[in-house]
Amino acid sequence: MKKLFVLLLLGISCAATAQTKPALYPKLSKTLDSLVYVDQWPMQRMMQQLPDSAGRNLEEVEKLNYANHQPVLEKIIQQYGYPGFRQVGEKSAFNFWLMVQHADAHIDFQRKVLQLMRREVKRHNVDPSNYAFLFDRIAINSGQLEEYGTQVKYTGNVGGDYSNVIAVPVSLRDPEKSGQTPGCYWNGDATGLFESYD
Repeated sequence: MKKLFVLLLLGISCAATAQTKPALYPKLSKTLDSLVYVDQWPMQRMMQQLPDSAGRNLEEVEKLNYANHQPVLEKIIQQYGYPGFRQVGEKSAFNFWLMVQHADAHIDFQRKVLQLMRREVKRHNVDPSNYAFLFDRIAINSGQLEEYGTQVKYTGNVGGDYSNVIAVPVSLRDPEKSGQTPGCYWNGDATGLFESYD
């Protein structure tokens, strides 16, 4: 019976240590989650083909939300640094990154965040695939070629049978180096993405 009790205690203590640590900044996490709800709301309505109850143009609402969020995101960076997994948890770290992706009108801000992300990828504090998406987004918006092939356009019969729709990178700088060939959407595998940067 004693052995069973000790084994049970060991199992409970091991399970407790396997749990994710709580975010260092839970209030910031809640703020980011609230902001991303506002960020995504117009797009969700458009995808569901639902109008705005106030009769506003949802594309304009979306642009206004993006513009209003950028200074808030800038302030978060100034106050907390990059809000990665340890600071705000995985979901809220993703939400922060998503709103930075949408700050296309502020490309210098996106570049600043990209530099911060690079350091955090090395620390395993952000998703490396998010770095790849932001890297390519900045490249496309700067008139340069993509490195990872994450920014795509869709070809094929988009309006009907989706089985023949292909996601094609907008412009890929070096398909061999990035492990991609034109016409193939980046598969999201960021394994080893930053091995050479350590």
